[in-house]
Amino acid sequence: MLKKTAAALLAVLMLITLCSCSGSWKNDYEDLLDKAVGKVDLNMELESADTETQLRERLAEYGEGNIIWFNFDDFDGDGTYEAFAFMGKAGAEYMDGVLWYVNENYAAELKESGKWHTPEIVNANGTNFLFAENYDDGLTYVFGIENSKVYETAVSGNFSHLIYTGGRDFTAEFTSYDYYEDGVMAKQKDPTTKIYWFYLENGEFHEYGADNTLRRADLRKYPTGSEIIDEIYKNGLTEALLREYYPGADEETLKTIAEEAGYFHSIMLRENGIINLNFYGAYEDCFYITFKINGNDVDVIDEGRGFYLPAAVEAIATYPVKEAADS
Repeated sequence: MLKKTAAALLAVLMLITLCSCSGSWKNDYEDLLDKAVGKVDLNMELESADTETQLRERLAEYGEGNIIWFNFDDFDGDGTYEAFAFMGKAGAEYMDGVLWYVNENYAAELKESGKWHTPEIVNANGTNFLFAENYDDGLTYVFGIENSKVYETAVSGNFSHLIYTGGRDFTAEFTSYDYYEDGVMAKQKDPTTKIYWFYLENGEFHEYGADNTLRRADLRKYPTGSEIIDEIYKNGLTEALLREYYPGADEETLKTIAEEAGYFHSIMLRENGIINLNFYGAYEDCFYITFKINGNDVDVIDEGRGFYLPAAVEAIATYPVKEAADS
């Protein structure tokens, strides 16, 4: 594009020379220029390239090493360009370096040296975020920009594998010690990792917290929910959980599971239509089943070992509004 623009300007200058003897040369020049270059801003093509160069130079004033990843844009739509970058060494499977934010005035170190997967810019409902996932522990760090100032979000570093699922919704994995013994959380057990649910509102992340006061009758309103309750009462666990955790179990083991397992701990509902059922297993174990409301029924979307919490991070959780009781 720049080559074409330069050629057009050269042609215009030659034509100006030819018509300069006329008293209307200025008007001729303006008409020819408009036709030749289409009334474009001659600085427009250079602005982006110059901005990237300036941001890279600014970053070099603050950081050390090679720039191994660089992404610049007007992320917050305020007319000013900013950039996220990694400085360090690029490997075959990960980047080993420091995460930076840079604008035209300064650069700021966001995360110290470590191993990282290649970051991505996620646009959720018109708001841009940087997602940077640590290679070693899988935790996702999330940064946004407002008025050319960078900020770390409330979900940053608390969860692993944060994924944007569309609309305003996200999912992430959360690892917790959630085995209960006589109603008390027992942290000596191994932690479990489960999916939790989040949403974005006015640029802020929130968690879909759960109302954990549901009863078995609430789950029995759904045909599939009622079937699952009956299956747990009869066998202690669902067929899927038996296959997963007790493959090839003998009759004695199955009898013990049927007798000792299947006692319900809690049933909880989230505003996004997720229902989590927590119940005890045999051998001091605990299990969950996750449902998704689908019209007049529920679908089983996950089941495994561990208990769900009403909220992984209570500080950012919002809870379903309970209907007022009739007076």
